[in-house]
Amino acid sequence: MKILNNFVGRFLQRHVVSLSVTLLLSLFLVVSLADKIFINIPAGHAGVLWERFRGGTNVEKVYAEGLRVISPWNRMSIYNTRLREATNSISVLAKDGLELHVEFLVRYRPVFESLGILHKYMGENYLKVLIMPEVNSRGRAIMSKYSPEEIYSSKRQIIQEQIQLEVSEELMVDLVRVKEDKGPIMKNKSLGKQDKRLVFIEDILLKTITLPATVKAAIEAKVEHRHRMLQYEYILAREGKESQRKVIEALGISEFQKIVKNGISDRYLRWKGIDATLALAKSNNAKVVIIGAGKEGMPLILGNMGAQSNSSDASGDVKIDATTDKAPAIDLTSEPSKSEEPTMVKPEPRKKISFKDKALELLSFGKEDVGQNGNVKP
Repeated sequence: MKILNNFVGRFLQRHVVSLSVTLLLSLFLVVSLADKIFINIPAGHAGVLWERFRGGTNVEKVYAEGLRVISPWNRMSIYNTRLREATNSISVLAKDGLELHVEFLVRYRPVFESLGILHKYMGENYLKVLIMPEVNSRGRAIMSKYSPEEIYSSKRQIIQEQIQLEVSEELMVDLVRVKEDKGPIMKNKSLGKQDKRLVFIEDILLKTITLPATVKAAIEAKVEHRHRMLQYEYILAREGKESQRKVIEALGISEFQKIVKNGISDRYLRWKGIDATLALAKSNNAKVVIIGAGKEGMPLILGNMGAQSNSSDASGDVKIDATTDKAPAIDLTSEPSKSEEPTMVKPEPRKKISFKDKALELLSFGKEDVGQNGNVKP
């Protein structure tokens, strides 16, 4: 052990300069190549390693987030694995040959396990190389089966789902062909055990659809008239129900009149008129009481008005009958002659009747014709 220590000591003394230079050179190389040796993979990203002396791209292993140490002669490609979106505008022909301008919005993300294959065969520009050509091709093929009206309104959601389904089926690879290095893309219609999806398509949306102005106006007018027709159907149904309601209401009124017709008499109506007059007299509002006409008149316009036809003559002259309590009546059916002015007949002195006497007379009538229970005597 002592001999070994002596040997090492003598060796360091002889080669101290060369060892120091080698150490400093190595440290310089590590510092200068640090960005190629120490690779930081941020959040939401993944890395694919290309090995210079071990066959190129490693499709079997994908590096997750964090700090990775690799050889300086290798290369690490970092991919964004978060959900992203891209837009693309194309011109398509509808079923009737009309040209439409459509803008697609694609939301996508690469599949983590397939990043090695995607990097080897498609590269970082896989959006323009792989996704958009498939979206454009499937979009033109599917939209050519529909009319402009269906694309613009009723079939829009169905078209989006069909494009997404067919594009997703196209973006798959056959692992057997990949291992044999025969190319990755296979036009499969179903995902088998040996198939792997390269890119996950979240959805494909028809962002904007531009129609010719005349076609757009015609479609909008057609839809408007269709909804107006539905509105008229509801209006007709409502009017039918309203007609039935009015028939039922009329039948009810007719039955009510048949029931109460024999129970309503003139005495009962006069008694209700007296009650209404008393209620009016007790109110605090300013009022004008009009005394009814005739012998059986009441302090409301509910009395016998048949005698008013005798209060004016055929010539249109206004006459006042002082023997009765009726107000003068004017015949408006005949016009006085232009040569003669209407003459007034001098009324005879009429007997003055106070309002108190008239009210007492009406109240005495009510007490005689009303029983103890408040009902009008027949």
